Amino acid sequence: MKASELFVISALTLLVFALLPRFISHAGLGISISWRGMGYVLPPSTVSIAFATALCFFAMVYSLWMLPFNRTATLFHFWLTAIGIGAFWLAFYRAGAALPNTRTALWIFFAASAMVILTQVIFVWNFIQALSKAMRLHS
Repeated sequence: MKASELFVISALTLLVFALLPRFISHAGLGISISWRGMGYVLPPSTVSIAFATALCFFAMVYSLWMLPFNRTATLFHFWLTAIGIGAFWLAFYRAGAALPNTRTALWIFFAASAMVILTQVIFVWNFIQALSKAMRLHS
């Protein structure tokens, strides 16, 4: 299976999960953000759609046939991103459940977020390498 297909399947899975909180839980879970003295709460469906959009972007870039991407780096990028998103959601719902062990869930929540963001360095490196290889092949 191509890496672009893996990213699309993951994006579709996230979109399905974006619908689940409406049917499972009516609790007011969300991710709160403060910006210039105002507080905003993003519902889980919005965050799932944002993650799915990012995954679709990666699928689009990896589907470009004229760029020779490193397959190992591409798969490493996919799996680290998928594991990070999975850990993010598990920690999010665990922290929102108000269980006595929520401190650990909060740390995992922030660590998974950092992991997903830092994993994108692999994508940038792979993209730059593919562009340089494509330029050398065409010259």
